[in-house]
Amino acid sequence: MVVYNINQVSFRQAPCPSGLFSRMNATMRFLIWGAMPLGALLGGLLGSTIGVRGTLLVGAVGRSLTFLLVFLSPLRRMRELPSSVEPAGEGPAAGPMVPRES
Repeated sequence: MVVYNINQVSFRQAPCPSGLFSRMNATMRFLIWGAMPLGALLGGLLGSTIGVRGTLLVGAVGRSLTFLLVFLSPLRRMRELPSSVEPAGEGPAAGPMVPRES
């Protein structure tokens, strides 16, 4: 989990202007944490419809296939993080994006 968290935050923050880090992280947390109650609701509906064993089987099959999201995505072929960008003027909405100086 530690390695995953370090990598996924790095992949998200590298192309993001520093003024938008908090918005980007808030959006991602909303999407990830917001999906958990929906999954719990779906699990409850499945459990009452097809039973506990069937629900556990659906969950196991679904979980075993999640690797396909990364395996088939461009992330697998990336060897470097995307280049960083910063706004040309003052503030995040100031103008066109330009490479951040290191």
